[in-house]
Amino acid sequence: MFLILAALTLFLVIVTLLPFLPFSHGIVRVGDFPRQQFFWLALVLLVLSVALGDDATGWRVMQMALAGVIVIHARHILRYTPLWRKQTVDVGPAENGVPLRLVSANVKMGNDRYDEMRAEIARADPDIVVFMEVDAKWRNGLSALLDSYDHVIDQTRDNSYGMIVASKFPLGDLQVEELLTDGVPSAIASVTVADGKVFRLYCIHPEPPVIHRGTEGRDGETALVALKVKEEALPVIVTGDLNDVAWSMTTERFRTVSGLLDPRIGRRIFSTFDARLPFLRWPLDHLFHSPEFRLVRMERLKPCGSDHFPVLFELMFCDDEKAHSEPDEPNGDDIRQAREVVSDARARTEDAIGTDWEK
Repeated sequence: MFLILAALTLFLVIVTLLPFLPFSHGIVRVGDFPRQQFFWLALVLLVLSVALGDDATGWRVMQMALAGVIVIHARHILRYTPLWRKQTVDVGPAENGVPLRLVSANVKMGNDRYDEMRAEIARADPDIVVFMEVDAKWRNGLSALLDSYDHVIDQTRDNSYGMIVASKFPLGDLQVEELLTDGVPSAIASVTVADGKVFRLYCIHPEPPVIHRGTEGRDGETALVALKVKEEALPVIVTGDLNDVAWSMTTERFRTVSGLLDPRIGRRIFSTFDARLPFLRWPLDHLFHSPEFRLVRMERLKPCGSDHFPVLFELMFCDDEKAHSEPDEPNGDDIRQAREVVSDARARTEDAIGTDWEK
């Protein structure tokens, strides 16, 4: 039994420390994802080692290592629980502003449950909906829903990176760009809401990490968006499937550089992938916002055959800024690292990851 527990402990130590290495590679970065699962596994192993072990040095070393693993993972995930101070302010009973419902939905291109997805999104009745992984079949399957929106950005693709943004509010200053990777579109627009107030909307879906490729594309895109948001004069919302967890070094740098708030901090982890595996989930679908927005609620919708839960964020767009807490101010190293990551991503000559997964 000692050898089995020791082997599992060694595994946990390795996968816990890997993400701290300064390498943009999938085999390093994927260690960020299952921190919840590693936390609970380490806790179970620690209890077993105490129950089954003795005072021998090997058992004590194992227990100290497991305790260290538990502390490291707890430091990452604790802020996404009610034990941490919230960042986003809850909407108050006397708060004046414009209500806004936004849904972000990665439909999974190979999924064919179009009618279910269309009905689920219609039930939520969002003012803005962002669909990802949409091909021509999905565009046709969603057409009845999309026809109810006055403004539609159609970037349908057959490479698992297609995107459609539909809005009841007018969209201006529209930019549809392949920011750093050919075939991977992002949509950026100014959204004018009911009383004439305007905010900037960034919809992004960077590449996923895989163990045989670098993560420069994903990391570079989030860093570039953070640098763009930093220069915005208007309030901002960034949303989409970022293919990264909320507590990773990459996402932390995104929040620091952009200055945006994460409504999950101080509330819950809000895991959105994999919808098919209840015990193997992490938060990949995100919404970040500037302090003009208050949170009404956030809700996971039915996956309708996708491996992602669609997510609904209901916000109030107010005139003044307010936050319980804010990201740390970026320092020179943060900005320099973000620019270096963008530069590394621009230097690549590889095709986008996963363009042939569902063909």
